[in-house]
Amino acid sequence: MLQALMVALLGWIQCSSMPPAWWLVREPIMTGLWVGLIYGKPVEGIIIGAAINVAFLGWNSTGGANPSDLYSAGLLGTAIAIQGNLTTEQAVVIAISLGVIGNYAWILFMSLNSVIPSLQDKCAEQGDIRKLIFLQIVPSQLVVILVRAIPAYLAVYYGPPIIESLLASVPDWGVAGFNAVGKVLPALGIAMLLKYMGRKELLVFFGIGFAVSAFGGMNNLLFAAILGAGMGYIYISLQPKEAVASAVAPSQASVRESSLYEGEDEI
Repeated sequence: MLQALMVALLGWIQCSSMPPAWWLVREPIMTGLWVGLIYGKPVEGIIIGAAINVAFLGWNSTGGANPSDLYSAGLLGTAIAIQGNLTTEQAVVIAISLGVIGNYAWILFMSLNSVIPSLQDKCAEQGDIRKLIFLQIVPSQLVVILVRAIPAYLAVYYGPPIIESLLASVPDWGVAGFNAVGKVLPALGIAMLLKYMGRKELLVFFGIGFAVSAFGGMNNLLFAAILGAGMGYIYISLQPKEAVASAVAPSQASVRESSLYEGEDEI
């Protein structure tokens, strides 16, 4: 029960929209770390969370609409996988299924929270700042507890026996299918990520990373992360200079044109 309560607390923090939650809990690999610590298996939690995270590399929330619920997949997928002693491939499949189901929780979460801004508008019209701040903080967090924390507690507390009975009833060919799908989903996530990266100015970095990994025999992810961070910094630091140069040239041309038109008007 204590572990289920801690997972529920983690589910509240994960969806509370606080900056530390986005930095430290949001992604499945980070959620896996915290869930693993709760169950005394941090390494196993990171491995499962990382596998789930790969399947969600191309995840993107556009206009509040999610293709799948990243939060439920990372949190509940890791917790149930550790409790049920599932393999990494089975954990990914369970996480994807939980992500699809959790998407309904996301819709409910957004629908309930959509009522709050209209109330805040009335407070702003009346100049009631304290009530506006109260509505911003308290009701929204109660919605998070209702939609995220309580379901997480119930799923973790009652989940393992249900998961074990379901797995026991699955035939061998079904387990083999789960393992096959679990291996395909990370490749799908990488493919979705490459679709977003399919821009001419970014393909050169992909080529450099592929060449270093393939021909250098690199298998150290920390080195890859440092190399990627360095190339990203160079790319971002060079961007403003190009943007400023391209923005200044048209503005100077427009100034010259406007001065010419003013001279014609005077004539």
